[in-house]
Amino acid sequence: MELTRHHGLGNVFLISFLDDLPEDPAGLAQKYCDPEKGIGADGLIIGTPSSEKSNAVNRFHLFNKDGGRAELSGNGLRCFAQALSMASKLEDITFYVETDVGLRMLKIEELLNENEMLVTAEIGEASISENLDSDQFEQEFKILRAAKVDVGNPHLVAEVRDIDGVDLEQFAVRENEIASPIGINVHLLEIDDPSNIRIRTWERGVGLTEACGTGACASAFAASKWGQVEARVNVHMSGGSGIVDMGQSIKLSGLTTFIDRHQVGDG
Repeated sequence: MELTRHHGLGNVFLISFLDDLPEDPAGLAQKYCDPEKGIGADGLIIGTPSSEKSNAVNRFHLFNKDGGRAELSGNGLRCFAQALSMASKLEDITFYVETDVGLRMLKIEELLNENEMLVTAEIGEASISENLDSDQFEQEFKILRAAKVDVGNPHLVAEVRDIDGVDLEQFAVRENEIASPIGINVHLLEIDDPSNIRIRTWERGVGLTEACGTGACASAFAASKWGQVEARVNVHMSGGSGIVDMGQSIKLSGLTTFIDRHQVGDG
């Protein structure tokens, strides 16, 4: 089995194209995402042929580094687009892939060099399931307000004055105990101005990460619903910056980078 490794704004994914899902994809994710015993990544993406009569070019399956299956990943989708292009599986720069939450459009905006491209991913519609006040959290976390946001997967977006002044891991682990067994992706949000926000991310099944594409979209959407940002927002993360466009269907744009290629015995 060949694995290509890519990152989208610091989110690292291993990607392989197979005729069908292997017998234990969760075990493969745990094995190869481990940076010490395996290769190292936040998740394993397996592409399989799309279903009959579908206009999608391929089927997107994502397994987090702990083996848990994830419904969607914005940066994962964008890396998947790069892998599809490198594997010569595309006939157009705009195309659809199947995911656990339906068809999603991808567009290769620009080829920058042999290892980098700008890609836009359609994330889909977002909704807030619950708004939370500061007094619903322990004072040590200094939360101003928060919202639970669904963009095909679950997120908790918590606004703070200083994203570096909160113990994100402690906060996220506590919130995931509450959200068990499904879990929730947790983001600290700091609003700079109507066009720029900053977030730090803890992803379920992964932990602290350099970026989160669906989290960037969820954070921008929450800030928009609070009346703090415009319809087009730059989301700054430790791994890089992405652009979120909030129409009826939210889109995420940014850089994707090919890292390396590996041959392994599974698959």
